[in-house]
Amino acid sequence: MQNKILEVRNVSKKYGKKEVLRNVSFVIYSGEIVGLVGPNGAGKTTLMAIIAGLIRNYEGNIYIDGRNIKEGSVEKKQVGCVIESPGFYPNLTGYENLKFFSKIFGNVNDSEINEVVKLLGLEKVIYQKTVKYSMGTKQRLGIAQAVLGDPRLLVLDEPTNGLDPNITPVVRNFLKDIVRKKSIGILISSHVLSEIEAICDRVLFIRNGEVIEEVNLNQENKTSVSYIFETNSVEDLVKFFEARGIKAIIEGEGKIKVVITSEMFENLLPQIVQKGIIVKGIYKQKISLEERFIKKMEGKIIE
Repeated sequence: MQNKILEVRNVSKKYGKKEVLRNVSFVIYSGEIVGLVGPNGAGKTTLMAIIAGLIRNYEGNIYIDGRNIKEGSVEKKQVGCVIESPGFYPNLTGYENLKFFSKIFGNVNDSEINEVVKLLGLEKVIYQKTVKYSMGTKQRLGIAQAVLGDPRLLVLDEPTNGLDPNITPVVRNFLKDIVRKKSIGILISSHVLSEIEAICDRVLFIRNGEVIEEVNLNQENKTSVSYIFETNSVEDLVKFFEARGIKAIIEGEGKIKVVITSEMFENLLPQIVQKGIIVKGIYKQKISLEERFIKKMEGKIIE
């Protein structure tokens, strides 16, 4: 049975009269990576900072391994985090920075540091001063720092920001491996939805400080479907769908795409035939996370 690593219960936050978070609740279980997705200003970074213990004045409760962080019973090393841009001592090398932070957690030996450095592909730069590091290299060093001390929860805000395309899979595989081997939980945010889709088990959509939907990426959504219709009568088929309030997108010569439920598809297909519209082929596609996100942020719910 999976254990609750993180439980966020009715968390709200205001800055003056501005409500940044409103009654946010969710759970992360052991061995699970959960994505937090939303537009700029949705409250993602504030929520992550609260969970990481960087913001203490808020309403509601947050539990890590069943302990309320407000009560001070959660050790700092239980949560590893990279919030916004990771900060390091610029005149120290990457290795010296990791050694410094490892002393805060205690019981972190050199072999553990060396293993993390190797897994994140930092061997060639680890003895250079961090002032010379690129943004992507700093991100990887930040993740290395976050996992020292064997935290129960990782909170990673845009961890793939600035990474070269050939390095992104290295970080992705590292996180997938560590969450499985150590049975920890990870909360991760990113503007790159394809990356969220590739790494996460579940995704939370947040808008205006509220979690408005949860998507389980391990379960195929059988009702949110994109259909490609191949036809010689593109104009007639577009008019058919639009007359029923369904947006039809021309995908190429002789092809249109609509997003409808399976039930709607079954009801509409006989009507298309009755209208005399010839359909040469129909292709069913799973809706991407990006498509679902765009629809949700427009206020359109795909059930």
